[in-house]
Amino acid sequence: MFQQALATLSSSDIHALAAKGVPHTRVSEWKKGKRLPTRTQALALSMVKQLDFGKLEYELAMIEAEKDAGRNAGFAALIAQVQKL
Repeated sequence: MFQQALATLSSSDIHALAAKGVPHTRVSEWKKGKRLPTRTQALALSMVKQLDFGKLEYELAMIEAEKDAGRNAGFAALIAQVQKL
């Protein structure tokens, strides 16, 4: 959902995000994989792209957890258990 939303952002979407306090440079960082949106930014993205905020938040949390798991084997095992739920 997050990657698809980024791939389909139009210039008007980027302007709408800017109007909600998300600068275009931050959107660029998301696209490059340098950052993930903060909770406030995720809410703005969900409003602009008409996404389910709860599902977007879950997906972003899983992306962040997978990145953390790459650095910590114990955390990787925990994430594997959570994904089974």
